[in-house]
Amino acid sequence: MGAEIRDTVTKRLALHRQYFPTETRTAVGGPGPRREWGLYPGEPEACRRQVLPFLRSMVQLGLLVALFKRYQIEGRAFLALATLALAALPVHYLAPYRWKKPLFLAVSVIGLFWVFGNEVAAVVLGLAALLIGICFLPVSWGARAGCLAALAAALACARSQSFFAAVPATVWPVIATMFMFRLLIYLYELKHARAPETLIDTAGYFFLLPNFCFMHFPVVDYRTLQRGYFADDVHAIQQRGIQMMFRGTVQLLCYRLIYHELLIPAAEVQGPASLAGYLVCNYLLYLRVSGQFHMACGMLHLFGYQLPETHHWYLLATGFTDYWRRINIYWKDFMVRLFFNPVVFRLKRWPQPAALAVATVTVFLATWALHAYQSFWLRGTWGLAVPDALFWGVLGVLVLVNVQLDARRSRNRPAARSRARAAGAATSWIEIRLLAIRGFKTAATFTTIALLWSLWSSSSLAAWLDMMHRGLLGV
Repeated sequence: MGAEIRDTVTKRLALHRQYFPTETRTAVGGPGPRREWGLYPGEPEACRRQVLPFLRSMVQLGLLVALFKRYQIEGRAFLALATLALAALPVHYLAPYRWKKPLFLAVSVIGLFWVFGNEVAAVVLGLAALLIGICFLPVSWGARAGCLAALAAALACARSQSFFAAVPATVWPVIATMFMFRLLIYLYELKHARAPETLIDTAGYFFLLPNFCFMHFPVVDYRTLQRGYFADDVHAIQQRGIQMMFRGTVQLLCYRLIYHELLIPAAEVQGPASLAGYLVCNYLLYLRVSGQFHMACGMLHLFGYQLPETHHWYLLATGFTDYWRRINIYWKDFMVRLFFNPVVFRLKRWPQPAALAVATVTVFLATWALHAYQSFWLRGTWGLAVPDALFWGVLGVLVLVNVQLDARRSRNRPAARSRARAAGAATSWIEIRLLAIRGFKTAATFTTIALLWSLWSSSSLAAWLDMMHRGLLGV
């Protein structure tokens, strides 16, 4: 939950980084604009076209698409959009820089119609135009936010099937996955932006091509998306995207192996061994979410949008704040930006431990509420059951304790460093001891999260307690 790191993308990728475009030169010179090889006049250097690097990316993407088709990765919709991306990428690559964003938006709209059909896509386009149009009304920010809140309430009534029964049921999860979280980020940007946002940037932010095959979509930050656009050489960005898609493929295949071959049903847990197998495999089912997020962001890289990684070795977290920072990084950044930082700022006159405690509690209450809100839009039911409350409550308490300990350690760190320098170089046995402590912390964190995950995925608290009783006592 620390401060965001701001840097260029010329160095190695790191967590929580907001990208800024590197210095670029344009194709100008002589008495007037001239065209350099691989660049149209006025284009940034990052956009320079080169045959061999692009062919390499196309071949690699083609092999991935063949792999998707051979193993039926994520079904028909994903295969359709991956094929569309493969077909559209050469056109997007060769197009002038000023046409690239409109072309990506057009490809995304085509993908919407291809996956969901004309009726659903037409209704989604109409509702999206209404929501985006309200954002551009010539009234105060508060009035626009109020109009959007009223419209969201009306759409929620329609989602509950009390009204507008003629609207196809598929419309609601589609329009929700596009707007339910990203609209909050966009409103935040409108409130703090120094200049008006362009329509093409706004529409492109909500119409992201891979969104139409993944209803659980990463909460992409608007400003990070814009700053990362051609922030590095286009071929380097595409290679990072292909690497992300490959990692996503591996994770999705591992998920399929665990789900179909290794996972023990909760009803069949009998004894400690089967309980341990169930806890580990049930937790590892999250590989599907991680794999989908890698696929989605990797596909955006192909079209020049460089984004940070979505997960970072979360199975190796050494504590609960470390876990919170590593898993679903976009969600963590979303919560820190909209809830944690504003609360800490408002309580800046309070003692630091109290301000951190209030901000952390606010974040996890908001996380619970927003996950219930997400469940309503995607499934039609509110995720407010006892297991959900216990999962977020216990995890919030654990993170809260870790936040306080981390803050205390950070205050004591300068004195510890001076003592270490005075003592001389660290010996090998100290390094072994530290490695053993780290291993113990990782195992303890993994075990605790696996237990909480089994609670969260249970139908009720009674069902979870019954499973734990059978697993621990064998009866």
